[in-house]
Amino acid sequence: MSVTPETFGVAQAEVDGTVVLFSPKVRFASTNESQFDAMMDWRAELELGYFGGRQDGSVDLGDTPDVFGGYVDFLQIRLGEHDVWDLLDSLSQAAEMFGALFDGGEVGDWVEDDFEHMLPPVNSVLIITAVSIAKALRGNSIGAWLVAEVIARMASATDTLVLMYPHPLGHPADDISELEAVDKLTRYWQRAGFDPVGSHPGFLAQSTAFQIFGERRRELDHTLVVRLSFD
Repeated sequence: MSVTPETFGVAQAEVDGTVVLFSPKVRFASTNESQFDAMMDWRAELELGYFGGRQDGSVDLGDTPDVFGGYVDFLQIRLGEHDVWDLLDSLSQAAEMFGALFDGGEVGDWVEDDFEHMLPPVNSVLIITAVSIAKALRGNSIGAWLVAEVIARMASATDTLVLMYPHPLGHPADDISELEAVDKLTRYWQRAGFDPVGSHPGFLAQSTAFQIFGERRRELDHTLVVRLSFD
């Protein structure tokens, strides 16, 4: 069983200097909430190895080999088999919000307007419904890296549309600070390859038919080494 990064803070008396987290692994498991064959629901959990702390290069946390870094919840849906809104409505509010992007069993007409170049046929969608990164690890692009890994492993290489809504559910920005926060989040997820959906503010989308997800994943691969320092 993994420990959290905060465990190093609890063990601060045992730690001297810096703990380096590296060698990320992503574990996938179905959350088994979907009752429809056309939809699968998943959680991808991030684990990292660690090194440092004592002069012998170790942190004494028992036999636990990994650190839990966060998770991504997401859905895979095969199009053309069922009304997508019904599928999403059967799960949660976070999933239901994406229903506005679909028309029956297919993606809505907004796709033709929002993608400047011709989009090949879309046969499936991958919907990111939640991203949670351990507080001690935030600011290291781990969320973008983890989402990029999910897309690379779980989306078809040519015909999957990937969707996100990274803002608080049902809470439109209504002041300057919130608008700035929304803009910051949008720019952050553009680092992973997403673009804003112009006709549906707040939503982000990108197709695996283009090369951008692969390019951004390779860029993010060079950044995922995290150092936690203790006074």
